[in-house]
Amino acid sequence: MRRWVAFAFCTCVLTGTPAVFADAGTLPGSSLRASGFLGNYADLSKVPGRLDTWQWVRPGVDWKPYDKILVQPIEVWINTEAAYPGIEPGLYKQLTDHFRQTLIDTFRAGGYQIVDKPGPGVLRLHLALTGVTPERPALTPLDILPIKLAFNVLRGATGTDKTVIAVSGEVEALDAVSGQRLYAQVTTRKDAHLFVATNLTWEDVREGASEWAEQARARLDKARTGPP
Repeated sequence: MRRWVAFAFCTCVLTGTPAVFADAGTLPGSSLRASGFLGNYADLSKVPGRLDTWQWVRPGVDWKPYDKILVQPIEVWINTEAAYPGIEPGLYKQLTDHFRQTLIDTFRAGGYQIVDKPGPGVLRLHLALTGVTPERPALTPLDILPIKLAFNVLRGATGTDKTVIAVSGEVEALDAVSGQRLYAQVTTRKDAHLFVATNLTWEDVREGASEWAEQARARLDKARTGPP
């Protein structure tokens, strides 16, 4: 089974028009282009694991009080290099709704309270599905989405990949009262550039949402039981 992305946050109702993919340079030590959603990627560091993950944690944060979660609407960032720029709003809403509900269910099962407004002890999650490359809908099985997993945007003289846009999950966790960023992460599948012709399936979505949500909750659980 392809488990394309380990998002712990991607889950909410898509409203309005998806944002366009911006050139924010590449992620540190890689050929994967950053979307621009997080703004600053220079402070992120690569961390070991099965997936390609970069993260930043604000030093000295006391995570113990954060027992409530506020999930902002997910943003979908479209790759402007896509040959077919059309989108289906209903499809993207269904995609982000599924992620949101998976995230909510996972944190709730771990004893966290899901809230809809800022307050003391509330961790606000701001999430985005980035590098989305739409494709022209075709007569394919219903489980296959018209979204490409990765897209080469530049080739060198030798024909080898120079820069790659890949479907990724980006998230920032903020103190809901002060708005201060406490954590940031970008996650994508390893060797994403090998999957240029691979389309996203609903099975990928289900597995990715569950894996990412479980990892996010486990990370917060560990932070809340450790020293500040």
